[in-house]
Amino acid sequence: MPGEGDCQGSRNKGEAPMNNYLRKYRERKYLIRIILSINLLIISVMLASLLSAFLYSKKISLDSQQEANEKVLSQINYNITYMNDTVKNFAISMFYDTDMAHLLFSGERDTFEDTDRVNKLSKTIAYNSFIHSIVFYNSKRNMFFTSGDDAITSSTSNLMNLIGEYLSGGKPISKMQMMPLRYIPDLKHPERPQQVFSLFMYDSLDAYTKKDSALIINVKPEWLFEKLELMNRQSTNRANRIFVLDQHQEMYSPDFQNDQDLGDLKGEVYRQIASSHRQVSQFTYMAHGEKQIVNYLVNNSVNWVIVDVEPYEGVIAAVDRLKIVFLTVAAICLVLAIAASFIVSNRLYSPINGLLNQTKRLPGGEPDRSNEQDEISYISHIYNHLIEKLMTEQTRHDSNEAIIRSYYLRKLFTDSRAFTSEEWSECIRGGYVNVDLEKKSIVGVVKLDRYGELKDKMLGVDVNLLNFAVSNIIREVVLEELRGDVVDIRGDHLVLVFEAGARPEESYAAITKLLQEAQRIFREYYHVTFTAALGDVTSHYHELTTCYEKALDYHLYKMNFGHGSIITPEMVQSNLANVEAHIPLELERKFAESIKAGRPDSVFQELEHLRRLIAGMSSDAVVQSVIQLGILIKQTVREINQNKLSPLLIDLRSIDRLVFEKETLDDIFAEFGAILSAIFEDQKRGTETKDHFIIDTIKDVIQANYSDPNLSLQEIADMLRMSSAYVGRIFKKQETISVADYLNEIRLLKSVMLLENNNLPVNEISEKVGFSSPSYFFKLFKKRFGTTPKDYRIKKSLSL
Repeated sequence: MPGEGDCQGSRNKGEAPMNNYLRKYRERKYLIRIILSINLLIISVMLASLLSAFLYSKKISLDSQQEANEKVLSQINYNITYMNDTVKNFAISMFYDTDMAHLLFSGERDTFEDTDRVNKLSKTIAYNSFIHSIVFYNSKRNMFFTSGDDAITSSTSNLMNLIGEYLSGGKPISKMQMMPLRYIPDLKHPERPQQVFSLFMYDSLDAYTKKDSALIINVKPEWLFEKLELMNRQSTNRANRIFVLDQHQEMYSPDFQNDQDLGDLKGEVYRQIASSHRQVSQFTYMAHGEKQIVNYLVNNSVNWVIVDVEPYEGVIAAVDRLKIVFLTVAAICLVLAIAASFIVSNRLYSPINGLLNQTKRLPGGEPDRSNEQDEISYISHIYNHLIEKLMTEQTRHDSNEAIIRSYYLRKLFTDSRAFTSEEWSECIRGGYVNVDLEKKSIVGVVKLDRYGELKDKMLGVDVNLLNFAVSNIIREVVLEELRGDVVDIRGDHLVLVFEAGARPEESYAAITKLLQEAQRIFREYYHVTFTAALGDVTSHYHELTTCYEKALDYHLYKMNFGHGSIITPEMVQSNLANVEAHIPLELERKFAESIKAGRPDSVFQELEHLRRLIAGMSSDAVVQSVIQLGILIKQTVREINQNKLSPLLIDLRSIDRLVFEKETLDDIFAEFGAILSAIFEDQKRGTETKDHFIIDTIKDVIQANYSDPNLSLQEIADMLRMSSAYVGRIFKKQETISVADYLNEIRLLKSVMLLENNNLPVNEISEKVGFSSPSYFFKLFKKRFGTTPKDYRIKKSLSL
């Protein structure tokens, strides 16, 4: 027996092939996935295509069959219409034949003549092969005259009994329309029924009654049924059955016995007509467990429905055969797809296998692959690991480079005199500057407009993002055309530097144009503006600090030129050359006098003159002049308030904050304009208040002294120490009546009170209310109240 060691060795030898197989399976796992994916894709596309083709073929087959059936039904419909019109015309000719009219309408019995007419009728039937028989019903004699088939000439004829049932009102009659009638010629053989098409004609326009005579034309159905049988024989599907439904929804066909199993179908046909409201249509129907395709067409001339029924399986038999072909093709394609996928997958896997072998060369041998799903995941893991290391090192390097670059650039612009040649060489070597600053260059600054408001409304980080956005837009727009750079020195502004070129004046124009485009883009995206100022041309980097400070000085002229300006040295030359440092005294005097006089037009004209004057000053003079103008407005308002009855309620403290809160003269002078408008509005309200005060005083004087006959406008004006003309004018302006009329109105109202409440004589009442002349009192009273004082008193006494 073998020992334990032998057993262990055998086990190891058996496990080795299995381990190799598992290792190869893991290495080829991605290959297997590729093969399965390709096969799945091919099979999905193939099955989707075959299924679409099969469904489309099925639809085409059904549509083609429907079109063919509708053509057959249209032909039958034409035959029925033609047959009905032929019979109807024959009936009309017989009904209005003067010789035959005797059989219909004569009340006299004439056996010889009636027999002769019936014989003549038989000859007419003999000449028309489609006529089965003709029946005349004479309502006056209650007699039938018949000719034609023997089955109807007999008085015991089943067909005559059926016609009699219609004429008696047992069944409804469709006038001038063929109606199928089914009867049994021989009662001994009820299994042999026959059919005719009967057309009833009578004089009445209403429903038929037994009082009317009637003509009945019975037509042989063989002609129509032969057409139906011919259509069935010509059909590609021998199982087709065509039948008609008459006005009473009864079914008729050449093979009545075989169509008995379709008796339930007619109800479905009429339900389809009622629901779809269509004269021609197709639907499917289950009959005895078999699916049927039903086509119908409504004939409006006789109110019949022509129905064609055929098995659904017979229509799609060809499609089923096509399905077998599709499945065969699918099987062949599947085999070919599997073979092709193995070939293609091996070719696709070759590069991946090569990359996989390269990873085995990493130091330390083949890395652990236990956590990876396939070869691609493993290679991606190795690649991402290496990229992560590279990015970490690159980020550390870039961060250090950014710190060093920021240090050199800040020192270059803030202390260029102390910038050594070694530091400059380090800037060149590190690529910290994109401009050759040893040649002529232009330095500028950019600052967001309303920076303080933005910083209050937004977080500081958001403002820094706006500065970052400005620098990016300038780089994209300006630096694509000109050689330069944008530097953030960690303040409230950015520094611009451009090469001046051989012709600096052209460089200024180009820089201005490109900065304006950058302003437009920034405004559209962020709805914020910025102002840029360009300094003088510098010839060496040692002069950068001077030019940078000069650009900052020029940026102060944003107050003169407004937000969104591009300020160049040429634009500020006139301001720098202006020696005017304050507002002239003459302008101050005229401005203050206009405010005191309350002339808004003159004040705002002077204010605009002052704005233009200050806008042409230097930046320091602008600040001083604005402060000076604010002080002047405050002093003027204080002087006005010293002499006014009601002082102006204006907050003068807001004037002191203008210089510190507003960045441009436009904003400052807009505030000045608002303050002055408020002053004039307050002055207007004060004037109106004074006028109301005077009017109320006049009314109080009249109420207190109306009984004084000497009270007048002049005496009231003397009390108020005002001219009578002024007092009379403002009173009439506010009250729309004169002082004298108002005084008389008060006296008349007081007199009415005395007339109603005491028995004093009228003359005494006139004197008590201040009228010196009784006749004048009588005249005014009658004009005001339409009656005399005496009559007024009597009327009031009677009404109590």
